[in-house]
Amino acid sequence: MAIGSSLAGAQGKTLADQNKIDKTMAPGCAVGLYTPAECDRHTKASADRRAELKS
Repeated sequence: MAIGSSLAGAQGKTLADQNKIDKTMAPGCAVGLYTPAECDRHTKASADRRAELKS
């Protein structure tokens, strides 16, 4: 999978959108494209957004 190929059409309005965003970030974190701080920030933001979407 190319980095960013899952992101098309994601707007962050649904859990499916959040999954697309997470699938875009994960490979970049795994290969060191993003700093550990950026990956940590995304992980927290993703958890917060998922909690919002479930409420």
